[in-house]
Amino acid sequence: MTYLIQEIFIYLLVAFVLGAIIGWLFAGQGAKSKIADLEAKVADLQRQLAELQAGKVKGTPVETIEGIGAGFGKRLRADGIETTEQLLDIVATDEGVARVCKCVDLDENTVRNWGTMADLVRIKGLGGQWAELMWRSGVKNVQDLAKQDIEPLRARFREVNEKEHRVAELPGENRVKGFIDQAKSLQPVLPD
Repeated sequence: MTYLIQEIFIYLLVAFVLGAIIGWLFAGQGAKSKIADLEAKVADLQRQLAELQAGKVKGTPVETIEGIGAGFGKRLRADGIETTEQLLDIVATDEGVARVCKCVDLDENTVRNWGTMADLVRIKGLGGQWAELMWRSGVKNVQDLAKQDIEPLRARFREVNEKEHRVAELPGENRVKGFIDQAKSLQPVLPD
């Protein structure tokens, strides 16, 4: 009986060692692919930065919009949409929305949400995360932001951020006032 227990123990030990080696090999392959993906993203961001610095691309990179990462950014760039300004101009029409939906293989609602955020980032100092917070707080476009009252809007920001943790820091009263004031001076692009 002792012999049988020793044999089982040896087989289990061998199985454990083989499993560990095979797991380590597969994990190494996964890590290599993740490292390659990260290196490709870094290279793409470095290329974009170089283009911006060289003045080749005028405007805000399309990846500034929350939800458009390197993958969707690459697809949009292949279709000639490199900046948030270009994206906004295109999604201002139903035909443009359909074009972007086809390009990125996403639904119309997502593309229109990107358009809302592209409209909002026209405001100086309003980056991608705050634009997403505004959109999630019910602000549909720049014209809509121009109609907002500061404190009710800030209260919606707090409510949304408490539930969804979208931003590390909420914009202060003066900043929100500045956003609203700028929105009043911008020309509408998206339909109301």
